[in-house]
Order: sequence, then C-alpha cells, then structure tokens
Amino acid sequence: MACRVTDPALDAENIAWPGLPASGGSLRGPAYQPTRRTANPGAAESAVRGGETPEMERRLAELDRLRQAETADARHKGVEEGLRRAREEAGAEVQKAFDQVARALQDLASLKRTLRQQAEQELIKLSLAVARRILYRELSTDPSSIEGIVHAALQKLQHREASRVRVYPAAFSAVRAALDRIGSRAGIEVIADPGLETGAILFETSFGELDASIETQLQEIQRGFADRLAIR
Repeated sequence: MACRVTDPALDAENIAWPGLPASGGSLRGPAYQPTRRTANPGAAESAVRGGETPEMERRLAELDRLRQAETADARHKGVEEGLRRAREEAGAEVQKAFDQVARALQDLASLKRTLRQQAEQELIKLSLAVARRILYRELSTDPSSIEGIVHAALQKLQHREASRVRVYPAAFSAVRAALDRIGSRAGIEVIADPGLETGAILFETSFGELDASIETQLQEIQRGFADRLAIR
C-alpha cells in the first residue's frame, strides 16, 4: 500500500498504540493479557451448587426432625391431657354413683326401720284389740272374772286406804264378793255407777283415785310398748 509523506526529510515518529508492544515487541508481553474462558460454564455452576446442596439438605432434615419431634410431643401431651380429664371425669362419675348408692342404702335402712316400727305398732294394736275383745267377752259372760282386776288394784294401792270403789253395774256383786274373799277392809264402799262402761273400776282413796279399768290398763300396756319402740 502506498503512503504519502509530505516532507521526506523529516523523520516519522513512532506511534505507540495502546495495548501493543513498542518496537516489534511480542504480543505475549505483560501489556496483553487475554481473557481465559471456561470450556463448560454449566459444570462450574453445578460444582457451586454441588457444594451447597448437602448443607441445605442437612438443615432441611434437621428442621423436619424438629417438626416431627414437636408434633410427637404435642400429640403426647394431648393424649396425656385427654387421659387426665377422662380419669377426673370417670372419678367424678364413680364418686357420684357411690354417693347415690350410699343415699339409697340410707333410705332403705330408714325405710326398713320405719316399716319395722309400723309393723310392730300394728302388731301391738292387733294384739291389744284381740286381748280387749277376749277380756270384755269374759267379763260379759262371767262377771266374777273381775276379781283378778280387784286384786291387782289393791296391790297397787299398798298402804293407801281405799274408801270407796265405783264399778259398772253388772260387776257390783262380783266386786263386793271379791273384796270379801281377799279380806280387804269391810269399810270399803262399793257403788254401782251406771255412767261407767263395761270393765271400768275406780278406787277412791284419801290420796286420789286409782283407775283400774281394763281399758286404762290396756292403754298403759300400749304406751309401754310404744316407749320401748321409740328407745330402739
């Protein structure tokens, strides 16, 4: 290629091009450093990833283990809490059942006592009713059977002096004869009182009146049994 020089007498200056060696130097000098390229960029990226994946996997495995442990612990606590509540509720129900049974037994025992007392009272009433019927029938058929009542009344009087005896009219003769046979004082006056019912006999003394009537004695017997039942 031709070049044109204006003045051939002038020396031409060498021009230093950036990045090129002066005076025919080698291109491999320090001024020129070519860029080194990797033959396979994907392999390098894989190498980087290959260095991080085990750590991440380890962390993920640790987190999963912790999560499973927390889940198992929460499940265990839930089961224990459920069992505790179940035991408490079951204990409360059992205690409630025990209390109900105890009250039922108490009610049965009370009912048993009540029924027994009622039965005993009814038995006493029945026995006295039978005795009353037998005694009144005996007095109506045999007035002299009142002699035993007269004798028992005189024993109760002991040292008290009886001045008069009032009896129902049908028993006047029987009472008079009974006093004579027993040997009581002849000064005792026997009065037939039409206002008295069958079986009635009253001894009058200076200290008061003794009611030896059959009905009165039967009532005393009934009260005695009632008192014994009340004590039990």
